[in-house]
Amino acid sequence: MHKGSTRILVVDDDEFQRDVIGAQLSSLGWHDLLFADSGETALAHCAAQGNRIGLLISDLSMPDMDGLVLMRHLAERNFAAPIVLLSGVHDEILGSAASLASAHGLKFLGVLTKPCTPQALTEVLGHILDHADSAGHSTLTEALTPAGLALAIAEDAFIPWYQPKLDIRSGKAIGVEALARWTPHGGAPISPVRFIPALEAAGLIDALFFSMARKVATDLAQWRQQGLQLKVAINLSMDTAHNLHVPDRLGEIVQAAGLQPADFVIEVTESCLMMDRSVAMETITRLSLMGFMLSIDDFGTGYSSLVQLIDLPFREIKIDGGFVQRADNERKAQAIVRIAIVLGQQLGMSVIAEGVETQAQLDFVRSNGCYYVQGYFFAKPMPMPACTDWLLQRQRT
Repeated sequence: MHKGSTRILVVDDDEFQRDVIGAQLSSLGWHDLLFADSGETALAHCAAQGNRIGLLISDLSMPDMDGLVLMRHLAERNFAAPIVLLSGVHDEILGSAASLASAHGLKFLGVLTKPCTPQALTEVLGHILDHADSAGHSTLTEALTPAGLALAIAEDAFIPWYQPKLDIRSGKAIGVEALARWTPHGGAPISPVRFIPALEAAGLIDALFFSMARKVATDLAQWRQQGLQLKVAINLSMDTAHNLHVPDRLGEIVQAAGLQPADFVIEVTESCLMMDRSVAMETITRLSLMGFMLSIDDFGTGYSSLVQLIDLPFREIKIDGGFVQRADNERKAQAIVRIAIVLGQQLGMSVIAEGVETQAQLDFVRSNGCYYVQGYFFAKPMPMPACTDWLLQRQRT
């Protein structure tokens, strides 16, 4: 996707604001523009244009149909393009609107406050170029069919990329998180946001877990031979946690690589623990009994956080990156991060701040006693050779 091929729909009841945004977009090289003065008009454009709309920028406060109601209608229509919210209301309402967009399953790029500056618009729109799938729609659809996914599994097409975790007191890497990546033959990379749900729906998520575990174990064994002492984290889907054979099979994979369960961290997303928790408790508890370290991922995004910490043998908390990033300027987010750090410390657990992207975010978590971090400020996810170079360089310096 590039600027010339992206059709942008701007929704605002204020004609002057529409003109301003339109002029700014044009000056930045985005020329294929549509305009709507109401939510109803925007929905009519979406119905007529179909998937040709590549981005929607909507005001939040509009008469008759405000931006919140518009998002609900878009979600009901399976609107696939990214959305940017634009408003002059205060930060807390914008934060709630952003959370609502994500809850609807919409692709949410960010929030712009009025008056919008070209710099802020450029930053948000940059995410389209950075993260958009450049694969053709038909190719993507075919790849995500059960047959296409099964073929990818059979061909070992899913590979682990690694993002380091650091102790900011020493500057040393204490571990890495393995993240599944997939580039189909002759195509562009497909986001895990797309292929993970498709694998779950096709009943293939267990196959992905064991495929990733084998590759991760092989990579970790190689790192150990190079003198790199670190743990590797693997993400466990709740669908896979319902498979009672997981502990034994994972133990066999680890043993075959000449490693120990203590070399691995199993990350479980907190919000997923709400679903059939009792069914997964046996698998999770057995993994802990075998020596695997359990980590509660995206902490703070679920609705029963304290119950999870009491009932399940977690030894690590990963604070959700969304809270870390919003702590830059939101008092509530700052309080949640502080509470999570204190809670983890009081329970004798390791606490990792995810999503650290700026010096200000790093300074905030450090000043509140969190010394383990992960995020783009230090390193993005990397394929194994690049991560090896990064780790060795970090070890030397």
